[in-house]
Amino acid sequence: MENFLQLMFWLTGLSICLLLLWMAISSRHEKQPRAVIISLLLLVCTAATWFGFYSLFHDTLILLMAPTALLLLVGLLFFAPLGRRTELRTGDITSRVDERDVMFAREEYEPGTDKYDAYYAMRPQLKAVDDKIRRLPPLLKPGGRFYDADVSEKVTAIFEEIKGLTTRVDGDVASEQASVDPANMTAEIKERLRAGGAAEVGVARLNPMYVYSHVGRGPEPWGEPIVNSHRFAVVFTLEMDYDKVHQAPRLPTVEESAERYLAGARLSIDLADHIRQMGYPARAHISDSNYQIMLPPVAVDAGLGELGRLGYLISPRHGARIRLGAVTTDLPLLSDRPISFGVRDFCERCLKCAVNCPSAAIPGDGPVDVRGAEKWPTNVEQCVRYWRVVGSDCGLCMKVCPYSHPPTFLHNLVRAGISRSAFARTIAVWADDLFYGRKLPVDHI
Repeated sequence: MENFLQLMFWLTGLSICLLLLWMAISSRHEKQPRAVIISLLLLVCTAATWFGFYSLFHDTLILLMAPTALLLLVGLLFFAPLGRRTELRTGDITSRVDERDVMFAREEYEPGTDKYDAYYAMRPQLKAVDDKIRRLPPLLKPGGRFYDADVSEKVTAIFEEIKGLTTRVDGDVASEQASVDPANMTAEIKERLRAGGAAEVGVARLNPMYVYSHVGRGPEPWGEPIVNSHRFAVVFTLEMDYDKVHQAPRLPTVEESAERYLAGARLSIDLADHIRQMGYPARAHISDSNYQIMLPPVAVDAGLGELGRLGYLISPRHGARIRLGAVTTDLPLLSDRPISFGVRDFCERCLKCAVNCPSAAIPGDGPVDVRGAEKWPTNVEQCVRYWRVVGSDCGLCMKVCPYSHPPTFLHNLVRAGISRSAFARTIAVWADDLFYGRKLPVDHI
């Protein structure tokens, strides 16, 4: 027994050291120098303490086993289903959102135009703040802090290509309707999207309250009521490149956003066309802008993730480091169920996106009721104002979100713990601050 206990002590200590070494190597691949240094320091300290403890107490088995028992207890608490896991509550949505009120639409209302006069006659309280934002340099134009002519030209060209696709989101439906099995068709569509580059795919019954009420952008007539009675929404995520997101708020991040939006537009249009050829109506919802639906809450209904403090969908695998695409249709499909993996509880403890938001646009308190659903409402005016100051779509909140770490074995291990245990959610927040820092250096902002 004595030899067995001593072996357990040595194996436990060696396992901890190897884990810390692995963390250092993994952090180097992620280009996280602070995490590399912390991992190596902990490795040295752990080796010295653990094996120094052995030299002092190897003859006292009870004391010798104390560190191993403590470590096993921490591991049990980290992965055991302990503590309450709450979710953002969604009740009866009280009203639809008018796309004319979306900040991206408001930015486009130029003084002296009919849209400008009509909108601010309807929303006079927003005129002063919107005019102030319009006086700042537009996104990707000279004057932004991180403006780069070559990158800006490339990104502008991508968005122009997306704009050219907005007229292809809908079309004629074949007169003959194919007979389909909902289960097989759902599986086929998911496989089709994954083969095209989607990371995750889900299906939801389309909540009509998540359909915008009036057109605010795109080729359709501005202000026209939106009628979309499709029964289902097929929603998918596209992973954003970790290295480019890590360069936020500089232009590689907005370039990656544009690339993912373009990929999502192509996938959506292809799927909608495929469904219409089977004799069922289908419409793609793409950026710049031909959205008729609010993608994040629909994606939540489709089981793709939970809404985070930063206002983005948090995916179980890629966190906030995603872009969304969707197709609505009447094609018979099987709906997925919403999922819960501890995002609300984690966000209430973490606050890293709010702490690092340079415009203070992300709230630091608890979620509030917005039109019948709990969420953390972003101050969109402050957010877009900062976008114009730096000349990019920022992305700092996405960058610092602990869920945005790449899905390596170690990060997935942590995700497994925080999805189950309140203890793990507390420890993970502390550990993320330790390894990656609580606040970004000023030169990153």
